[in-house]
Amino acid sequence: TPEWARDEGIARALIPMALVGAWRASANADREVLSSWGNEGYERTEESIARLLQHDDCPVWSIGQHRGVASKLDALFAIGGYMTGKDVDDFFLLAEYVLSETDPALELPESERWAAGWRGKVRDHSAALREGICETLVILAVHGNHLFRDRLGIDVEARVSALVRNLLTPLTLDKLLSHEKDLPRYAEAAPQEFLNLIEADLRQPEPVALGLLKPADSSTFGGGCPRAGLLWALECLAWKHLGRVSLILARLSRTVIDDNWDNKPIASLAGIYRSWLPQTAASFEERMKSLETLTKRFPDVGWQICMAQLNTGSQMALPFHRPRWRNDASGAGHMVLPEEIRDFMRKALDLVLAWPRHDRNTLGDLVERVQGFPDGDQVKVWDLVDGWAEAETDDKAKAGLRERIRRFAFTHSGHRRGLDGETRYRARAAYEKLEPRDIVVRHAWLFADQWVHESADEIEGNALDYAERAKRIAALRTSAMGEIWSERGFEGVTALLSGGGAPDIVGYSLGRNVTDAKTRVTILRQFLSIDGDLENEVDGCMRGLFRSIEGEARDEALSSAAEGADADRIVRLFRCTPFGQDTWRLLDRYGDEIRDRYWRTVSPPWNRYSDEELNELIDRLLEAKRPRTAFSVAGLDWPRIETSRLKRLLFDAGTVDAESEGHYGLEPYQISEALDSLDGRTGVTSDEMERLEFMYIEALDHSKHGIAHLGRRIAGSPIFFVQTLELAFKRDDDEQGPSGWRVEAPERGRRRARAAYRLLGRINRIPGTTEDGKIDTEALFTWVTETRRLCAEYGRVKIGDQYIGRLLAKAPAEEDNSWPCLPVCEAMERIDSHEIGGGFDTGVRGAGWRAIGKGGVQERDLAVKYRRWAKQRAFEYPRVGAVLESIAASYEGDAKWHDNEAKVDQRLER
Repeated sequence: TPEWARDEGIARALIPMALVGAWRASANADREVLSSWGNEGYERTEESIARLLQHDDCPVWSIGQHRGVASKLDALFAIGGYMTGKDVDDFFLLAEYVLSETDPALELPESERWAAGWRGKVRDHSAALREGICETLVILAVHGNHLFRDRLGIDVEARVSALVRNLLTPLTLDKLLSHEKDLPRYAEAAPQEFLNLIEADLRQPEPVALGLLKPADSSTFGGGCPRAGLLWALECLAWKHLGRVSLILARLSRTVIDDNWDNKPIASLAGIYRSWLPQTAASFEERMKSLETLTKRFPDVGWQICMAQLNTGSQMALPFHRPRWRNDASGAGHMVLPEEIRDFMRKALDLVLAWPRHDRNTLGDLVERVQGFPDGDQVKVWDLVDGWAEAETDDKAKAGLRERIRRFAFTHSGHRRGLDGETRYRARAAYEKLEPRDIVVRHAWLFADQWVHESADEIEGNALDYAERAKRIAALRTSAMGEIWSERGFEGVTALLSGGGAPDIVGYSLGRNVTDAKTRVTILRQFLSIDGDLENEVDGCMRGLFRSIEGEARDEALSSAAEGADADRIVRLFRCTPFGQDTWRLLDRYGDEIRDRYWRTVSPPWNRYSDEELNELIDRLLEAKRPRTAFSVAGLDWPRIETSRLKRLLFDAGTVDAESEGHYGLEPYQISEALDSLDGRTGVTSDEMERLEFMYIEALDHSKHGIAHLGRRIAGSPIFFVQTLELAFKRDDDEQGPSGWRVEAPERGRRRARAAYRLLGRINRIPGTTEDGKIDTEALFTWVTETRRLCAEYGRVKIGDQYIGRLLAKAPAEEDNSWPCLPVCEAMERIDSHEIGGGFDTGVRGAGWRAIGKGGVQERDLAVKYRRWAKQRAFEYPRVGAVLESIAASYEGDAKWHDNEAKVDQRLER
């Protein structure tokens, strides 16, 4: 028993601290929780901490604004004898009060919750207090009855379970999201209660927990994975409660989650049963029995888990969430003996071979792994395939398995597997037995995708002649389409389209078989009569058909098919015709309405167009108010675009909003390349380049082109700098700015203000910089003086000085590496503006990201650097030296803050 635990006064004072574990002294809500014990002010708590810190074996710690106990478990056992029933009751009352506080971040849209701290949407109680109370619940659930049951007659474990039940019921999605980070501790504190709650929810017609399984938004900076807390909680319980957790995860795994997070129910379940690194303390026999139960209760999920055991090749595993205060995972979760791995894989293989009902998917999975099975089991797999092939009547199902066998055994990839003769023999026999009777289904594999995994001819060698291969594939497709057309006609073609992924290939192959002009027209008219779900596939097929016809024959087919058709069908026909001048000349015969509708709706392909075609398609698309489409298509050919046309394209792409968002994007790289191509041409003024750089300033961040023209303009024109300030900021006196002041940019309102704000942050050319890169001191001083005069005249003194300071902070160093350069020092010293100094500080420190790492080492290194520069400038330029010294001191303060945070994190992680 430590010395401090012998003093009843100290022990009583330590009770609330030990129960909450850690807190933030600057948080009023945390202070109220601590002061609620004994109805004494929080000051008494601070006094107690000050006294306790004098002990050699101190039970508490104090770092910055954080306080806590050094070892919660030791403290509770040391002072447990002094605790009364009221202390226990008070703790549970306060615990429910603190943990019931909802997360205000949920009031924000999901895409903005990462910025909840900046928006002030944070809980009143600190995360340290909340985490500390949750840990106390776990400790009390494990040790509470030992401490209090006999002496006080309190069933603490039952109290903890009741509290967890009260916090989570009635279960709602908002509750799960609000408690997301605490769910693992709730599960460890009350395993039975937690499992009961989740199981009861999953028995409902619309389980709440499934609401966590929607795809997480990975595009949002700082976005999280809302299902992670629930999965970690279940992983924590899987060490001891394998059977129940398996069935819960299996139920959750039936919801397919399409995002790039690894935290998925099926991944957690696979980790539990991983043959070589099982994340459970269950015995080998218990895992095998549980796997068998899983396959019976959830065969679709159980099949995936069994297949995971039979995968060959390298694998990796991430550690599971483990209990912190319970010993459920002690000695478990490590590599197991090879014999146990082999036996568990054997169990999985026995289960899948004895599967009650196989289909094309299960048999395909087995075929793709059969090479790694023992010889006797390989025979069983092929026998299963043969038996299924004889009984199955669905041609599409048979074709699906047949294709998987073909890819496994007869493609170039299959050849590299080095299959033995018996495997290849059985695979060939099964392949032939599975041949569909339906001609369309039989050949569908050739049109399933643009790329075909060719068989037979490729397996003779490893080297591939892709040109010859393309000819072979084209011949196979043409031959197959000939059979389909001969046997099933137009109906066979549409049947092939409904399940294929290469409709243009279908059309091209069809065109190679149908050479009669009248038949072609008939086919096209039949295609035009089809709309609805199959319309996109039909249009793709017509594109391929037109591509197979050349010259006058194509024009004749197009004209004949359009004869008598309404405007919608004529436009549709032309959209499916190869995009080029031959089509456009034919289109001109149909009048303005059809021509205009075509250019408003056509999707031009990326291609290498002739100069004449390129310029015409740009003109046509600009007339149709589709500049972004034109910009996208022209992206490979900026030098070939005539100057006035390129200028119009760039200006229209940034100002015309007639196109739907996301249809064609303006890629920053292409914008930079287009501006580079335009820059320096005859007939292009600096003013035009400035307007374009301002228009696209967001896209030009970190680009090759940058904002060189705008930088030079601002560096040489104080009035332009103040005009930019006017666009971005209101006057100091809230009056209106001078009428007529506008940068010549087409954007208005908030978009223009954002562009101006970004421009002010991007300027890095110091005024007075000459062509050789040197800075003229008097020119710089004149620019700053005139800019400040204009800012005063137009009501922007404070913000003007701040941004002048930010600009000066981008000064270069002298040749001896002293910084900032002397002209900037001279200007700052002669002007002596506090706001310029503050802006200089902001320009140096900014809001940049720091490298990952704990502690303030990075900040201390920066403080040393700026203090060295301060000493170099202190005597000749004392005001500059003072600014640099202030920056150094700020970095030192940051270093101390990061040091404290690292110490607090270390304490809280214990």
